[in-house]
Amino acid sequence: MIYTEIIEYINSMLSNNTLKQNKEFEIIKESFTFYSINSDNINGTLLLLDDFYAIRGVKGIIKSKINLIGKTLNLPFKEKIKSSEVIKYIDSNFCVYFLKEKGYKCEEINYGLCYIIDKTSQKNEMLLENIALKISKTIEILQRYNEENNFLLKYLDSIDEGISTCDTNGNMTYVNKACCEILGIKKEDVANRKKKISPEYRPILNKILNEKKSIIDVEYFPKRNNNTIHLINSSYPVFDDKKKVLGTIDIFRGIKRTTKLANTLVGQNLSYNFENIIGESIILKEKIGLAKSFALSDANIYIEGESGTGKELFAQSIHNYSNRKSEPFIAINCANFPLELVDSELFGYEEGAFTGAKKGGKIGKFELANGGTLFLDEIGEMQLHIQAKLLRVLETKTLSRIGGNKPIKVDVKIIAATNRNLYELVKKGEFREDLYYRLKVLFLEIPPLRERGEDVILLTQYFIKKIGGGMGKNIKGVDKEGEALLLKYNWPGNIRELENIIARALFICNKDIITKEDLIKSGVRIEDIGENIKNNLEEINKEILIDTLRQTKGNKKRTAEILGVSRPTIYRMIKKCGVKL
Repeated sequence: MIYTEIIEYINSMLSNNTLKQNKEFEIIKESFTFYSINSDNINGTLLLLDDFYAIRGVKGIIKSKINLIGKTLNLPFKEKIKSSEVIKYIDSNFCVYFLKEKGYKCEEINYGLCYIIDKTSQKNEMLLENIALKISKTIEILQRYNEENNFLLKYLDSIDEGISTCDTNGNMTYVNKACCEILGIKKEDVANRKKKISPEYRPILNKILNEKKSIIDVEYFPKRNNNTIHLINSSYPVFDDKKKVLGTIDIFRGIKRTTKLANTLVGQNLSYNFENIIGESIILKEKIGLAKSFALSDANIYIEGESGTGKELFAQSIHNYSNRKSEPFIAINCANFPLELVDSELFGYEEGAFTGAKKGGKIGKFELANGGTLFLDEIGEMQLHIQAKLLRVLETKTLSRIGGNKPIKVDVKIIAATNRNLYELVKKGEFREDLYYRLKVLFLEIPPLRERGEDVILLTQYFIKKIGGGMGKNIKGVDKEGEALLLKYNWPGNIRELENIIARALFICNKDIITKEDLIKSGVRIEDIGENIKNNLEEINKEILIDTLRQTKGNKKRTAEILGVSRPTIYRMIKKCGVKL
């Protein structure tokens, strides 16, 4: 058959028409594409037609450069066409075979196969039926695959982390629902290959293409509606069978969710509320009422109180009572870190900022607390140059990491606490006056235990129940003389000291009630102590040592912890007192 003759014949039956798009037909078109003409020795032209007899696919001797797609084929026997029946039509030098079929699970979608060949060829009715059967099988397979694929895509859309894929040229090929919400893009744009990766992602893609390795948990700052958003992103290369990179798949989330996770991992268990503050004294009730009113404001709070009065308990309660309670609460003790590390702990650092800097850099406490509350304990121990940086963050609500120049916006409520008199430090030049007033917008002074009267007894009962239950001891309480002693004691270490003394008394006590003597042995110091007791202090210490060693079954480390001394001191006391283990 001469090539030009069959072209002329097909052109004689064509008319221009607007191609009507039908998504349901795409799977039929795809199945036709998969069909191989070599398997059936086709030497004519095979056309795929839709319901409107528009040409949707071409195979055979017609080359792809011939523009037939979208044009309507005017068949002279349209009125005779029935489903699943081959119609044969002979015209001049050509024989036309046509078969109409229904799509798999798409009864309303029909397609037609038109086979054109010279009339001298053998009968091709069976050939066309075999081709239709093969295409139908492919349609069935693809339909099932699409159903399974759609099922998987629904799963991916239910995940609240953004998921996206792209090819090596930076064309986005898939996005889930969360990705669209986070980045502000449309699935339709991605499906139509109209969406490119953001410029901020290009360095990540290039690195993966060059190194063929995953990049896990890196910060990523794409634009959304001209605003920069802060994400944590993990990128994974996708390989073909020959280990060639086809593209990447990315999983990312907003920084707030990451900081909440970090908040959990670093042990900030926000279990304290105002209901957990034990006491009925008037002065305590006044402070709780004041703290509750402060919690309703976003202004900074300065808490002052002696060591052991429960400043962090108040700080957590304020956070949990505020409108930020669902956001992170991050605490940092400024006295617990070496002076040179407080800077990096608060503000974070970029990779390579200094020798020993962590790869990928580190998020500081300010960023971890973004949207929530940052508790700065022992603020009086902060160096002056760190105070200056802190003041700038409070004034501008932005920070820059060490070694970085990118300004990062933060929304943080500050609760600062100290057991020192900050104003005295200001007068000595050890604390910035401007920062002092910036922090002391709202002021809360926690009363010492000695000013809380009968709260000492309530706290004692609480600690007996809390600690005694864990020890398996059934101690009913403290006798009257013991309670009188507790009420008279000055409590320089406040609630923390009371808890330690009750813990020791529970070890020492061998009855069902703690006595005055048990408390004295446990460390309650009496200013006007009798001469006889002074002369027997060594014997009392020996007795305490023996009782504690008996309770701990000779564990010297635990004994030292209970008595509040070092292990070497325990060894010296054992030797001095002649205690035999």
